[in-house]
Amino acid sequence: MDPGIFIFLVMLLSALPLYIIAYLIGVKKRVGLIAGSAPDRITNKTGLAHWVGLLIFMIGVVIVLMGLGICFFIGKALTITLAGVVLITVLIITLVVGIQRYVT
Repeated sequence: MDPGIFIFLVMLLSALPLYIIAYLIGVKKRVGLIAGSAPDRITNKTGLAHWVGLLIFMIGVVIVLMGLGICFFIGKALTITLAGVVLITVLIITLVVGIQRYVT
């Protein structure tokens, strides 16, 4: 099997749990899955669920796009990986900062 395709499949499978968690939080509104969330401190449960679900989904998309980029441009694997890590870091910071709108 081509190493690029193998890397893409691994990245796709590694993003699958993120999609499941994003669905459970964002669509099913199961905010109890958010680590450290205290139900009495949440001011807008629907908004929090939507925000966290969306950002977790976006992180999963970045992981899949990293795998796809490495699959097509295997010679640029390090550059694609570093760009993906930076983008995921920015998304995580955005997630943490954005959560402050929904808790007291």
